[in-house]
Amino acid sequence: MILENKGTLLTTQNIKKIIVEDGKAVGVEREDGEVFEAKAVISTIDTHQTFLKLIGEDKIGEDFAESLKPWMWEHWSFFSTHLALEEAPEFTAAKGDSEINQALIYLLGAESIGEYIEHYKGIEEKKLSESPVISASFPTVHDSLQCRHSGKHTGLIQEHVPYDLADGGADRWYSLSFKEERSDKCIEVLTRYAPNINSDTIRSRYISTPIDCENKFLDMVKGSIKQGQYHPLQMGYMRPNEECSRHRTPIKGLYLGGSCTYPGGTVLLANGYLTAEVVVEDLGVEKWWPEPEMIKKAIQKGIPLK
Repeated sequence: MILENKGTLLTTQNIKKIIVEDGKAVGVEREDGEVFEAKAVISTIDTHQTFLKLIGEDKIGEDFAESLKPWMWEHWSFFSTHLALEEAPEFTAAKGDSEINQALIYLLGAESIGEYIEHYKGIEEKKLSESPVISASFPTVHDSLQCRHSGKHTGLIQEHVPYDLADGGADRWYSLSFKEERSDKCIEVLTRYAPNINSDTIRSRYISTPIDCENKFLDMVKGSIKQGQYHPLQMGYMRPNEECSRHRTPIKGLYLGGSCTYPGGTVLLANGYLTAEVVVEDLGVEKWWPEPEMIKKAIQKGIPLK
């Protein structure tokens, strides 16, 4: 959509700072010194990085800076194992119902609500459960184009785990032997339910830990997948705070459009859509996109959207 509307995409750019002059955001500077001037700057990373790192406390005021610091991140993240498979999974439960092999996602490893609760208690205590509770999906079962080799398949296993571990902290995730051992346990759980997925049918795997998420994606501090906890003090009008929840910020020309803003990360694309609305309004630009039908219906019902 950006390219169709004559925009330019520059990926993997390292930004040194957001340039603020006379209280207004006027562009960004890359780490190599190149400057991009702008009428508006939209940040989709969290408030800590946007204001405290890329702008600096001296330009945002002490009170506003202090209000940003108590922000709470999620205490869990994803431990993921990506699989290249010789064949699609055949679940034991599918012997009486072949459609089970066509599910979009499987939740495996907990045979009772009690076991599921115990798993999450362990996360709160920064511990890993002896036997993982995982979700698993197999994209190529539904879309063969996601694998270049005919008849072969891909899989994804994910486990909710603590970012900081009680034994070794977050740095323990850097240990190759530690993460391979955990991945082995996750695969063992999958094999328990789909016996044909084993060492004979797994061609290769790629493991991603919470600290890998943080290192790879700027918007996943502490592996946090939604840029901050879903806590009552960080939701609604307070996401991320009363000054920025409508996507405008105290700095003119600077907007927030990431998951740290209202309505959070679960309502997919909503943050970006709402940010685009206020940017074109402030710039006096005519919108080139139609109002989605669900937005029209919400307005008709009197639901305030701004």
